[in-house]
Amino acid sequence: MKIRQATMADLAALATVFADYRSISGLAHNLEDGRTFLKERLEKKDSVIFIAIIDDEIVGFTLLFPFFTPAGIKEIWLLNDIYIADEYRHQGVAQSLLSEAVFFSKKTNKSKVYLATKADNVNSQTLFEKFGFRRTNYVNYEFITENNTQD
Repeated sequence: MKIRQATMADLAALATVFADYRSISGLAHNLEDGRTFLKERLEKKDSVIFIAIIDDEIVGFTLLFPFFTPAGIKEIWLLNDIYIADEYRHQGVAQSLLSEAVFFSKKTNKSKVYLATKADNVNSQTLFEKFGFRRTNYVNYEFITENNTQD
């Protein structure tokens, strides 16, 4: 298994895996919308996408977005989504992606990696806690500002 940062050359294969991720998350399997989203991220360099590759196939990814905590006066990475294709789960792929995200956070002098998951996603919670992430005392809220409420 190889973990590396995605490049524009990975866009087509990554878009397919991204569409699969969105469909298991209950969203539309829209290859083109996902491709556009990922292309913008890569072009604008407003996020970092790490991919997991096994036998020359992208089998997972995670996205990191720069984030700031004014109260702590620190920069952090927001790990907003991690996905592993079903047939590659429980093989250490998620742990490898998390390791790369944490290493990258240290390398870029960020103070922490922050993530959130659904309250009923016990498998991911177990993985995150086993890896060393700590549950916080914060409750997350959102305010939907567009008509598309699928996100």
